[in-house]
Amino acid sequence: MTAMAMIIGMVPMALGLGEGGEQNAPLGRAVIGGLVLATVATLFFVPVVFSVFHRKVPAPKTNESNEAAPAHEGLPAPAHA
Repeated sequence: MTAMAMIIGMVPMALGLGEGGEQNAPLGRAVIGGLVLATVATLFFVPVVFSVFHRKVPAPKTNESNEAAPAHEGLPAPAHA
């Protein structure tokens, strides 16, 4: 909400209204662009990166005696067999 208020507040500056407004218009546009980019990154990019880094690794398969499965189990058979 604060970013939206800031963006709306910068619109008159970005439009370059008033005397000498054309000098400050690029600054207003840059501020609006930065706020929009930061807001999008915060809402979408950051959660995606967080979920990628915090994925749960599946536990190794175990047989019925609750012992860890041998390392070769589940691998394809060698070509010469």
